[in-house]
Amino acid sequence: MNQQDLNKYFSTVWQSNISQYQYSGLQLVNKVQSDETVLDIGCGNNPFKSLIKNLVGIDPANIRADFQLTIEDFRKDIEFDVAFCLGSINFGNEETIRNQIDCVVQCLKPKARIYWRCNPGRHDHGNPQCEQIDFYPWDLKKHEKFSREFGYVITEYKQDTNNRIFCEWSSKPNI
Repeated sequence: MNQQDLNKYFSTVWQSNISQYQYSGLQLVNKVQSDETVLDIGCGNNPFKSLIKNLVGIDPANIRADFQLTIEDFRKDIEFDVAFCLGSINFGNEETIRNQIDCVVQCLKPKARIYWRCNPGRHDHGNPQCEQIDFYPWDLKKHEKFSREFGYVITEYKQDTNNRIFCEWSSKPNI
């Protein structure tokens, strides 16, 4: 499924229910300091916008985003303290995922955090069109591999609601 097809699916079929998630839902607001800047990648309806003062939401499929584009097309004016990747870096093969993570990391300050909600490769959105989506099969080993590759450590990893994975990456402290 190409980006245009993903945009169509996520703008016409998929429905957000961020409040259902135990770890990667609205309670993430409590993990962000008031002076931190946040980039919400794949922000959907932009639910954090009114809750986090310094937040920029991007999403290629949703008109409620601050910028309607992909992470690959986002051009930053500032470096961010935090990134939310809540169901957004989930589509395609390992090369695509690696490229998208690189784009995320390029938007962040040297000392930063990334919060993830990942699909472990399940086609469980309850819609037949979901079967056409190439979900990347996230698991702990893949998070460990990518976090090391990009200079981060996993500080939290949990099974979240609806068979999703919650993970927090923090940049490695300078030693």
